[in-house]
Amino acid sequence: MRIAGSTTTPAATFVKEVTGGATRRWGVRGTDLGCPTRLADGRVAFFFGDTFSSRGRHGRRWRSPVMLRSTTTDLRGGVEFESAAGGRTAREILPNAHDVRELPDRESAGTEFTVVPADAVTIGDRTYLSVVSVHSWRSRAWPTNFTYLAWSDDGGDNWHRSPARWDNLGGSLDQLWTMERHDGYVYVVSSAFDRTHPGGMILRRVPESCILEPAAYEHWGWDRGTGWAWGQPATPILPGPVGEMCLRRIDGTWVLAYFDPTAYAIVTRTAARIDGPWSEPTVQVAGGDWGATDGTWAQIYGGFIHPASTLDELHLFVSQWNTTTGDPYRVLQFATRLDAG
Repeated sequence: MRIAGSTTTPAATFVKEVTGGATRRWGVRGTDLGCPTRLADGRVAFFFGDTFSSRGRHGRRWRSPVMLRSTTTDLRGGVEFESAAGGRTAREILPNAHDVRELPDRESAGTEFTVVPADAVTIGDRTYLSVVSVHSWRSRAWPTNFTYLAWSDDGGDNWHRSPARWDNLGGSLDQLWTMERHDGYVYVVSSAFDRTHPGGMILRRVPESCILEPAAYEHWGWDRGTGWAWGQPATPILPGPVGEMCLRRIDGTWVLAYFDPTAYAIVTRTAARIDGPWSEPTVQVAGGDWGATDGTWAQIYGGFIHPASTLDELHLFVSQWNTTTGDPYRVLQFATRLDAG
């Protein structure tokens, strides 16, 4: 697969802050991620990570993950939310140990600092959510315990943890997911959930009806004798390190948005086929310093695509967290235009 350098001029324009005061009514002020997916009834669910009822991080009422719903159709004015899983207060939708010890070694089996959402897909009346069990934010050798799939049949009000689970065997490239449906398959691009890991991203697919069967997932890989093909050992399709990712098929084009820690930016790539070749990365939101006036944004990550996006009007949701002060800790909306070529 051909990989080339990125363009560096930020392309996306800021739309609004979508969390904070606007989501206070559900006990959601300090939060991040916000990966959106279309529910069976047409509403859009947004899945947020570590969430607090006060500004910033490490505040009151720590929950993760939480889910808000939106019926916004005119994205140019910014997304607004109309309800939460949990009713008046957004509740934690899946079990979370909240073990703050962050024990440093594998002998502390099962230690779980938090649980965070990665991406979701709706098949029929059921929505599936990919979830990461985080061992420790501080551990480079063992940041995650495992990834699993959860599901909901009632628009996200109630979630069920499935037995479909992928253990972290040490640098496993199947821990941080993004997924999209096409032609009867769910395609999964995944990485190691480690912004310093050079392993890059791998590609898998599974028939929609078998999404909860780990043995049914088929890898895309390279072999010297047969070239690129399904059913071979996974070969990275794009380089690392990499942060959060979002794969979507838009207007017949595959679009991949992700946080590139080397470029310190949210970037996008496009491809006519899921197996590539992928375009050079385009910088959509560039990282910078706090207080900068050059169009950059400090301490950004994420980069999730709204399902109503088009190539002419792509909307991205980007997290920003001041790790020194804890505030701001929020989700921002940006808009851009993509070149399918």
